[in-house]
Amino acid sequence: MNLWMTILFLSVVAPCISSAQAGRSYVQAAAAYVSPSGTLTDSAKFRATTSYTVGYQWSPSRAYSFGVTGWYMPAEIDPVSAGSPTELDMYDPASVFGMNAVVTYRPLKHGFTPYVAAELGFGSLSVPDALVGNKHVSPQLGFSIAGTLGFLLPVSEKLDVDLAARYAQTAIGGGLTQVNGLLGLRYRLR
Repeated sequence: MNLWMTILFLSVVAPCISSAQAGRSYVQAAAAYVSPSGTLTDSAKFRATTSYTVGYQWSPSRAYSFGVTGWYMPAEIDPVSAGSPTELDMYDPASVFGMNAVVTYRPLKHGFTPYVAAELGFGSLSVPDALVGNKHVSPQLGFSIAGTLGFLLPVSEKLDVDLAARYAQTAIGGGLTQVNGLLGLRYRLR
């Protein structure tokens, strides 16, 4: 819960703090279809799911922007496959969430705008109480890196539709790989 309070704080307060600086400020939100893989996915039997992202970016020029992004992915863990003798529903909810610093490069300045982004931060696995202490699946915190290729389609002077593909690695549970297809909105604050 503290992580989500931090993400909310940075998403709301960061735009206010940076408004005194030159450049443009943006807030963004996206939903993504996620196809997880890796050791954690194999041991916990994660299924494909939806993830959610919120973020803030400050752009000193039209080509580069810097920001912070918080992401959340609900996950279903099969307790039988995870080695738990507990009496859980067949699929009990777990979650993977994190926060990354983002650097984005946009080679074009107006209209249809392709971009590439690099992210570095951390991710965390939160599991149901009944699985805490399980040798295969336990709460963890680890580094996260990601790369995104996408493009922005302008809807108005301040609003863009964001379509992207994202590849992420998170060092939790022996490794979690996420391949995402994102659809989101980006709104210019100033």
